[in-house]
Amino acid sequence: MSGVPYVAEGPVASQTGEFAELKRQLDAADANIVLVNRRLDEAQDGAAAVETLRAELARAKEQARRSDAAALKAVEELRAEQDAHCKSKEKIAKMAVELKDAADRYELLERESQTKTADLEKAMVAAKETRSKIRAAKEELRQAGNITAGKPFLLLTKFGHPKYALLDQLWSSADAYLDLAASAADATKFFEDQKDHEVEKLFWSQFNAPARPLLLNEQMAEWAELHRLSGLAMRCVVDRLWPEGPRPNSYFGLVQRFLGAVPHIDAVKRSACIEGAQMALAHVKTYWAEMEATTIATQNPDVGQVSVEHYFEEVLEGARLTEAQCSKSVMFE
Repeated sequence: MSGVPYVAEGPVASQTGEFAELKRQLDAADANIVLVNRRLDEAQDGAAAVETLRAELARAKEQARRSDAAALKAVEELRAEQDAHCKSKEKIAKMAVELKDAADRYELLERESQTKTADLEKAMVAAKETRSKIRAAKEELRQAGNITAGKPFLLLTKFGHPKYALLDQLWSSADAYLDLAASAADATKFFEDQKDHEVEKLFWSQFNAPARPLLLNEQMAEWAELHRLSGLAMRCVVDRLWPEGPRPNSYFGLVQRFLGAVPHIDAVKRSACIEGAQMALAHVKTYWAEMEATTIATQNPDVGQVSVEHYFEEVLEGARLTEAQCSKSVMFE
């Protein structure tokens, strides 16, 4: 072989060399066999390892497949969870908007409820006041009906204590002007020949000699018109009796004014009489300049002379003319 030196000796040497060569080759072959066996063993071990690796690879692939599937599933779940989270966020945002709208509606409804509650309370108060006014109006109508019918009314029965006996007796006295039929007849007769009073004539004609008893509202209409006419008449009288004094602004003030009217009227009468006497004496003085007014007014006729009353008839016409010349509205006292 190429690696063995060749020795050219004799046949023994050559055999020995060949034997050595064969032995070497045999050893080399054995070494190669060992190496091959070792490599075969290694190859077998490698095959087993390969099989093991293959099995492990298969297991790894299966595990990887499972891991991939789990990962895909996890990804899908994550995506689903993300989608659900996004949907939840959108739902939460939507719910927040709806909650805000609901809160705004609640506040609006609360304000409306408070307003309606306040309006309801006002309406209830107004209803109570209206019911009270209705009851009062019904009671007034009932009392007016009792008054117009001549029955006992509230003011007659309110004071039952003995200390109110005089007041009850005063209000129990009959009214001299309570006869509505007489008032209607007098008013109809008065306005019958009056011009430019067609409305008053038509108004009072419906109450004069009615075919049926008058209803309460008709009687109240009569009382209202009589009240109005009485007020106008009393104002005219007040203006004539007290031309410079203040007018009363209430019926009580009018009553108080008329309670003091009698002394005032007496004073007016006296002033008119004084004014007439002064006018008469002045006329006599123009015809009889030597006349002493104080003597004529105070001296009594002598016994045997004709009394003053004897000349009343003769001076009556002149006295009336003198009366026409007097204003009767000026106080001379």
